[in-house]
Amino acid sequence: MKPKYHSAKTILSPLARLREDGVSVGQALTGTGLSLSILNTPEQHVSLSQELMFLRNLRKASADPAVGLKVGACYPLTLFGIYGYALMSAATVMDALKLAYEFVELSFAFYDHSMSFRGDNVVMSMGSNDYCADDSAMLNEREMIATLMILRGLMGDNFRLCSASLCSAPQTSISEYEKYFQCPVIFSAPENTLSFSADLLKTPILQCDSDTASLCIDRCERLKARLSEEYNIEYEVRELILLRPGYFPTIDELAIKLNMSGRTLRRKLTAHGIGYQKILDDLRFQLSREYLCSTNISVDQISILLGYSDAAHFSHAFRRWAGLAPTEFRATFAVASR
Repeated sequence: MKPKYHSAKTILSPLARLREDGVSVGQALTGTGLSLSILNTPEQHVSLSQELMFLRNLRKASADPAVGLKVGACYPLTLFGIYGYALMSAATVMDALKLAYEFVELSFAFYDHSMSFRGDNVVMSMGSNDYCADDSAMLNEREMIATLMILRGLMGDNFRLCSASLCSAPQTSISEYEKYFQCPVIFSAPENTLSFSADLLKTPILQCDSDTASLCIDRCERLKARLSEEYNIEYEVRELILLRPGYFPTIDELAIKLNMSGRTLRRKLTAHGIGYQKILDDLRFQLSREYLCSTNISVDQISILLGYSDAAHFSHAFRRWAGLAPTEFRATFAVASR
């Protein structure tokens, strides 16, 4: 299980950090539909696709191969609000990690997380097939370091892992990884994992407070329930498509990702008053406008990115949506923005 969307803090914290490296707000938020005023709205949430676009922008604007590591380090446990306080109020590290998994929807995770025991060690595993290969290394590093920050928040800065493994190849120097993980790191591994001694699970948490823990857990349960109520199948379908550029699956292919049949997915979408083709058309229109207005890539390239077999089919569809050919739309926008 992973969150369906995140608190705006997941963008605000790394944005403040990367601005010190010369990345502008405009560069970082291009194509996200977000602004600083929106992000600073109380209890503001951002979708995973919006945050993923933000991360892609950071990677491009900073040209820093260690950007995933830097972003992950921007998430101290105190930044997680009530979720973080619930973990810090638990009696032991084991109790805190049980809460971490129970209320993972309130975290900043992109991946599904699990915990197992291997010999004398605890192994925390994390991964997802929802993202494209170009994003994987950055997301692996962000997810791993963000999880490590939670462990350090529970056990102190002196906490040390036994080992860490990443599915991806190193993007920067090995010494840079060792600086962040402070342990041996294995690359191109079968899974992303953090390993530490199982004895540490018994460690008492210094801020332990049973009354505070009860209040925080109650609040977490309410927030989790509210998030589930606000979320619907149409949103989930849109998000899954937006997370992978150029990914426009059939309804049956997408249904498999949602652990249901194509027939069930059609029925759920119909109950929300929308069909799968309408969702695809809306997303393609949204993305095509962004490509035409904010990039110089050709109509032929855009048609490929949107999953069309040729540019003529894309142009015909775009004219139906906008009343203009793609080239006319781009020219009109260019004149209007002068």
